[in-house]
Amino acid sequence: MQQHHSQFLNRLQRTMSPPEAWGFSVVGFLTWLTLVPSVQAPLGTASLWIWIPGVIVGMLINLQVRKLGEQYPDVSGGTPNYTTRLLHRYPLLSRYLGVAYYLGWVSFPPINAIVLTDLIQLHLKPMGLSVPEKLFEISFTAIAYFVAFSGTRAVAILHLFFVFPSIGFLLLFCVQGLGWLAFAPQSPGLLPSSIKSISIHDWLKWYFYSAYTYYACETASSFVADSRNPNNTLKSLTWVAWCMPLVFIGGTLVLLQLATNPNLGTDLYANYLAASTPFWGNAAPFLVTLLIAASCLLGTATTVCNTPRVLYQLAQDGLLSPVFGAVSRRGAMEPALILTFISSGVFLAWGDTTRIFMVSGVCWFISLLGLHLGLWMQRKNPTVLWGKLSLAFLIVEFIALVVGGVAWGWFDFGMGLLLPLIVLMIDAAIRRIRWVPLQLEWWDRLHSKPARRPENEDFVVLQVSILIGLICGATTISWFIRSWLRVDIGSSNPYVLIIVLMTLAFIGVAIACWTTLPQVAAIEELATSSTAQAKQLETTLNELKKAQVQIVQSEKMSSLGQLVAGVAHEINNPVNFIHGNLTHLNQYTEDLLRMIELYQQRHPSNDSEVQQLAEEIDLEFLMEDMQKMVSSMKLGTDRIREIVISLRNFSRMDEADVKEVDIHEGIESTLLILQHRLKDKSERPAVVVKKDYARLPKVECFPGQLNQVIMNILVNALDALDEMNTKRTYQEIKENPNQITIRTSAIENQYVEIAIADNGLGIPSHVQQRIFDPFFTTKPVGKGTGMGMSISYQIITEKHHGKLVCFSTPEVGTEFIIQIPMRQLCLN
Repeated sequence: MQQHHSQFLNRLQRTMSPPEAWGFSVVGFLTWLTLVPSVQAPLGTASLWIWIPGVIVGMLINLQVRKLGEQYPDVSGGTPNYTTRLLHRYPLLSRYLGVAYYLGWVSFPPINAIVLTDLIQLHLKPMGLSVPEKLFEISFTAIAYFVAFSGTRAVAILHLFFVFPSIGFLLLFCVQGLGWLAFAPQSPGLLPSSIKSISIHDWLKWYFYSAYTYYACETASSFVADSRNPNNTLKSLTWVAWCMPLVFIGGTLVLLQLATNPNLGTDLYANYLAASTPFWGNAAPFLVTLLIAASCLLGTATTVCNTPRVLYQLAQDGLLSPVFGAVSRRGAMEPALILTFISSGVFLAWGDTTRIFMVSGVCWFISLLGLHLGLWMQRKNPTVLWGKLSLAFLIVEFIALVVGGVAWGWFDFGMGLLLPLIVLMIDAAIRRIRWVPLQLEWWDRLHSKPARRPENEDFVVLQVSILIGLICGATTISWFIRSWLRVDIGSSNPYVLIIVLMTLAFIGVAIACWTTLPQVAAIEELATSSTAQAKQLETTLNELKKAQVQIVQSEKMSSLGQLVAGVAHEINNPVNFIHGNLTHLNQYTEDLLRMIELYQQRHPSNDSEVQQLAEEIDLEFLMEDMQKMVSSMKLGTDRIREIVISLRNFSRMDEADVKEVDIHEGIESTLLILQHRLKDKSERPAVVVKKDYARLPKVECFPGQLNQVIMNILVNALDALDEMNTKRTYQEIKENPNQITIRTSAIENQYVEIAIADNGLGIPSHVQQRIFDPFFTTKPVGKGTGMGMSISYQIITEKHHGKLVCFSTPEVGTEFIIQIPMRQLCLN
C-alpha cells in the first residue's frame, strides 16, 4: 500500500475531545435497540443462542481494534483502514473491503429516518393527523449532513448531547429491568423457564442478520486520528466491550420476560413500551419515545462523522481518488460527504428497510471477514492478539455469509457483493474525468487558508449548548401555551414533544452552523491568528537581537583574529631575523673566544693596560657568560616563535572552511594564550592543568570557531576558580590547588569528545537550566554579555552537528563535554 500524504494540503487536526470521541463507541448498542425485536419475534428465547456468542466475538474485536489503534494512532476511519494495513500486499482487496465497510454504515441515515417517521406517525395517529412520509424521511436523512458540511466539531458535540439521553436511558432500561426481574414479587423470573433450541441453518441466518449489532461497537477507532488524546479515546473500546453483556444479553432477557404478547410482533415502540411499563410505569411512553428518537438521530450523526473518515483515509493511502482526501480548515470532508449523502439518498429511494438492511448488512459482514483474514495473515505480528482464533472466526463468518445471505434472498445477497464494486467503478471514473471539482487541487485552492486550532476549543461547546437550550426552551413554552389555550385537535399526545425537541435541536444547530457559529469561529480564529502573529513577531525580534549580538561577536572575533594574525606576522618577521642571526652570532662568539684563548696561550702579555682592561671587563666571566647569554637569547626567540605560532593557530583566518586539524594543537594554543591566567601569582599558586589526551585522528571542523568554544569554557572555568579564591587564603589554595582537567577521547570511531572540568564552586541547578540561553550571565555588569556560552552552544550543535552539555555539582566542580563528528563534511 502506497502512502500519498505529501500531496494533501490539509489534514485532520486533533481537535476532538475524548468525551466526544467516546460517544461514537456506543452506537452498536443503538443498533441492538432497533434490531432486537426483529430477532426476538421469530426466535423467542432461542435468540439468546445468537447474542451470547455474538457478544464474545464483539468483545474480542473491540480489544483487538484497540491494539491496532495504538499501533496506528494517526490513521483515521478505524477498523477498515486498519484492515488495509493488515492486507497491504493486496491493495485491490483492501479497497473493496474498505468501501464495503463504508457502505455498511451509509444505510444508517435512511433506516433511522424511516423509523423516526414511523414513530411520528404512530404518535400523531390518535390525534387524527398524518405527515408526508417521504418529505420527513428525506429531511431526517439530510439534516445531519447539513451540520457535517459546516465542520467536524459541531456535529461531534451535537452527537455527544444525544448520547446522554439515548445511552443513558438504554442502560437504565437494562439495569432497572434486570433488577425488577430479579427482585420484584410479580416478576416472572430473571431467566426464561426454558431456552428453545435452534438449527444450524437458522443460527447462521440470524447470526449474519445480527452481526450489525455486536460488531459495530468499535466505532470510536474512526476518530483516533483527530482526537486530542488518542489513547484515552481507545480506552472507550474496552469500556464498551465490558458493557456488551449488560446490553445485548441483559436487555434481551428484559424483552423476553416482559414483552411477551405475541401481537407485538416486530413493532419497536410497542415492544419497549410493554417491557418497560412494569418498572417505568406511566413514564414509560415518554422515556421510550425519548430513547428511540435520540437513538435514531444519534445513529445518523455517527454516520455523517464516521463514513467520510473512511473515504478520507483510503484516499490518503492512495486506495481511492485523491479528491476524497480533501478536508476544510474546520475539518469538513466535503467530497466524501457529498458521496455519502448521495449513497444515503440511493438507499432511501429504495424505500424497503428490510432490503436496505440486508444489502448493507452483506457489505458490513464482508468487511469484518476481511478484518479476520488480515489478522490471521498477520498472526505473527505482536499487535495481533488472537491470530489463530481469527481463522476460526473467518471460517464461521464465511459460512454465515453464504448461508445467511442466500437465506435472506439471492438478489439482496448479490447486490451486497456488487455495491462495493459499483462504488470502485465510480471512483475509477472520478480519477479519469477532468472536471475541475473532481480534482484535489480545486479543493486545495478552496481550503487554501491554513487550518488553525482555536486556543479556547470549548467555546464551540458553549455555543452549541446555549443554542440547544434556547430552541428546546422556546418549543416547550410554545407547547404548554398551546395546552393552556386548550387548542383541541382530537386528542393530545405530549410524547410528540420529544421528537419535536430532538428534531429542532438538529435543525437549530444546522442553522447556527451555517450562520452564527462560522462568524463566531471566524472572529475567534482572527483573534487567535493575531495573538499568534504577535508572538511570532516577538520571537522574531528576539531572534534578530540574538543574531545581531552573534554578528557583533563574530565580527569582534574576526577583527581580533585579523589583529592577532597581523601582530603575529609583524612580530614573526623580526623575531625570525633575530633567531636566524643568533645561530651565526653564537658561532662567531665561540670562534672569537677560542681565538682569545689561543692568543693568551701563545702570547701571554704582562702589559699593565691589558691586565687592567681584562680585570675591568672581567674577561673570564665575560667569556663564560657570553655563551650562556646567546643560548638564553635563542631560548627566548624560540619561545616568541611558539607564541606567534599559537596566536596564528588560534586565530585561524581560514575558519570559514571545514579543515582537518589536530584537536590537541588547538587546545594547546588556547592554553598558551591563557598562560598569563594559569601561572603563579602573588595572590595564588599556579592553576594545575591536567591533560588526559587520547590518540586521535585529525578531525574535520571549523577550527577557529572550535578554538573559540574551548577558550570560552576555559575562561569561564578560570573565572569560577578566581571567584572561589576570593574566599580562600594563599595557603588554603596551595593545600587544595585550583585544577583544570582536559580529557579527549574517541567514541566509536565516529565522534571526538573533549571534556573540560574544574574543581570550582559548581553551578546551581537553576543556573544550569539557563546557561546556554542568550543574554544570560551571572557576572557583574560590564564583565559579561551572556552570549559566550550561547554562541558556543550554537557553534557545536548547529555548525558542527554535535553536542555541548554541562554537568555540575555544587562545591565539587563543573564539567563541560563537547562531542563533534570526526567527519563533518559527510554530515553536511
